[in-house]
Amino acid sequence: MKNLRSQIPFVLIFIFFSSGCHTLLDTDRNLLIQQADHLEKKGRYHWERRINPDHAKKAQIFLSTANELKPEAGNLAILYSQACYFNGLYIEQIPEKKDSLFLEGYHIAKRIVYHSKSFQKVFNAVEDDSLIRELRGIEALEKPFVPALYWWVANLGRYLINKPVVERLNYRDLLETIIHKILTLDPTYHYGGGYRMLGMVYIRLPGIELSKSKQYFDQAILTFPNYLGTKVLLAQYYYTKAEDREHFHRELQEVLLADPAQIPEIMPENLFEQGIAQQLLEQESSLFE
Repeated sequence: MKNLRSQIPFVLIFIFFSSGCHTLLDTDRNLLIQQADHLEKKGRYHWERRINPDHAKKAQIFLSTANELKPEAGNLAILYSQACYFNGLYIEQIPEKKDSLFLEGYHIAKRIVYHSKSFQKVFNAVEDDSLIRELRGIEALEKPFVPALYWWVANLGRYLINKPVVERLNYRDLLETIIHKILTLDPTYHYGGGYRMLGMVYIRLPGIELSKSKQYFDQAILTFPNYLGTKVLLAQYYYTKAEDREHFHRELQEVLLADPAQIPEIMPENLFEQGIAQQLLEQESSLFE
């Protein structure tokens, strides 16, 4: 794996170091585009096989390099942000490296939003502090930006999930604004992802009734019951906080008995979630001491 980047053609390395010093000829530009397309294709090939950790890591590396060469390609950037999230959540085990992946995915998705004309128009027109300008810009976005908003908040949320309360509170307004915008534009995106994220935000913030978190988890499950990650989060964070061992156990058993291929596109995610469910059940006694 450590030698993977050496597979990238030498011409790309040359271009990386020579860009800014020389103007690329048309032939150089065409070659650059061809190599970027080739790297993206390889990244997508490995992404489709992400159930294997080696393929998941290779997908992230190839998509990263392709994204550096084609930063204006929105769909590529979205997939790269998603790959960062996937590797951070399921593949990487070292906490610092997990955080690094989530932050990378967060910055990539955020950049898509910040470069949009609709965001910039409002952001530059509002005379206020940077957070208010950011929130107003987000509120001005339309449905095509839902994927970027989702992977922005998904990566940021995962980065923050175990951070100190003060740090999580600092991001509350941003998280709520993004998620409510997603729910307004497309509540079904990524299998009820907005509902799932809001459930997580509220369960990890102090001073909020548990029932408020539960209603969003329930809505996400009602929307897409075969997305197993929602049920795992419900058990891991809600039922442990509510000290409800019976429903914790029942929910995770249902996850283990579910068919991970009910939604073929996310079978890898569902299989990994079943692995997490098994680990949580093994820790059940200690979680409810």
